[in-house]
Amino acid sequence: MAVSVSEFAQKLPQFITAADELQGTLTQALALANRADACASVLALTELGDIELPETTPSSVEDQAQIRAIAPLYLAAQLEETGLLRAVETISGLAVSGAFQVDLGPAAPLIRSFWQQRNERFHENERRAVFSRLFGAEQSQSISNAPNEQGLVNEAFENLMIDMAESLYKLDETANGASYGSLHSQNVLLAAVRRLAENLLNKGGGMTAFAAKEILDTIQAGVKILQQPPVQQTFGHRSLWGTVRAISSRYFHQNLETATYVTRGKSGLILLSWLADSLTHLGDRQPLASIDHPVIGAATEWLQASLAIRESGAPTGG
Repeated sequence: MAVSVSEFAQKLPQFITAADELQGTLTQALALANRADACASVLALTELGDIELPETTPSSVEDQAQIRAIAPLYLAAQLEETGLLRAVETISGLAVSGAFQVDLGPAAPLIRSFWQQRNERFHENERRAVFSRLFGAEQSQSISNAPNEQGLVNEAFENLMIDMAESLYKLDETANGASYGSLHSQNVLLAAVRRLAENLLNKGGGMTAFAAKEILDTIQAGVKILQQPPVQQTFGHRSLWGTVRAISSRYFHQNLETATYVTRGKSGLILLSWLADSLTHLGDRQPLASIDHPVIGAATEWLQASLAIRESGAPTGG
């Protein structure tokens, strides 16, 4: 059974800059990806012939599964900009080569396993290609020379996401005591939801759910390594994000933003999960959201984080 965005939002922490809180968000995101992957597998069975399946509305089920897979990929796209995976990939290579003259303790087998599986997972270029196709994510300087074929970057996504977030944020501007805002504001929201859903469904594909599961599994493995005290002590820090920033500074001479991207990823995950939930209600002639719905707060957070990132000059990442 699908978790509603209200329940989903309540399970997420307000701030997810700490490692344990990030793990909680990743767990929820991976649950969405697993559900979407399972749904995609069931739907694929319909191509095999006369197999008896529960009655569904194919378009709504398929579309919801697609966007439920896209939602956690948005979180992954924002975490990519923090340098988290690049950091753990770098220190894994160094560790197995013997570059660290320290006892990594329980981190050692985790690092060894992560390194051994390096050719079985999405590489950075491949991850960024997925993010660009879905969210128009800007490529980092390290892969700026990679081919960028016309039509492979979803250039419309960010403006469509802004339109939907602003439509949610502005619901209460015309509420006048009503719980749902004005009819006009709900119609504006409905139009924004339809445009964004159509855009994402056109850009998604059969590999989306698989990619979401694989990339989130990689992120979780990376977080577990960076949580290990011996790893943090090696870089003179006692926190996940302090360690990530130290690695980025030492090996890439970059001072990367972390907290704002994490906030943007979490709020974007909630927004896109709500979008998936809303697909079956687009023809109901009923309001899509009340002014006290948890998604309103997520829309506000996403807009604020997006503005902060844009003003800083950092890549918007979708």
